[in-house]
Amino acid sequence: MKAFLLSGVLAGTVLLAGCAGSGGQTSASERGDRAAPVAGDLASIRYEVGPCHGFCPVYSVDVLADGTTTFVGQQHTQVYGKQARQNGEQALTRLQRMLAPWQPVMAQQRDTPDCGPRITDMSHYTVTWTGHDGRQATLLHDGGCRSASALSLTHLLREEIPQTLGFSNWIGTPASNAVTTPVN
Repeated sequence: MKAFLLSGVLAGTVLLAGCAGSGGQTSASERGDRAAPVAGDLASIRYEVGPCHGFCPVYSVDVLADGTTTFVGQQHTQVYGKQARQNGEQALTRLQRMLAPWQPVMAQQRDTPDCGPRITDMSHYTVTWTGHDGRQATLLHDGGCRSASALSLTHLLREEIPQTLGFSNWIGTPASNAVTTPVN
């Protein structure tokens, strides 16, 4: 009986250690032919920035294969509503390359890999890659994650992508994002 219990405990420990060690990431060799698609296989990339407990901007951005980039400002942005611009056919490829280190395989969803210590009440990001076949891959990123990789992704989503795709002025700056209500 002791041997049976001991082997069960050891098997459970090995199983848990294997799960914990992966950090939710799938290596390229584990993906096999399920690897992330090349940009030519993508119809669009969408990312949404959710609210925080404060004046964080809330908006979504869609980048289509033809380079059309659509921004929808919802809260605490310089521009509210739908804005569109043409960024050229290479915009989707450029965006996919920027996001490639964090892209899950198609038909899967994952949370921020290697979150590390976390600050609560920060913006959350949802990045969705959609293929021409309709399959999607989704990354849920918590802007409060403090690991080096997570901070790099937050910076990319908050600063680099808006600059690269030319919509940073639609977001505005924190000081300019305060919403005022007209006085009757």
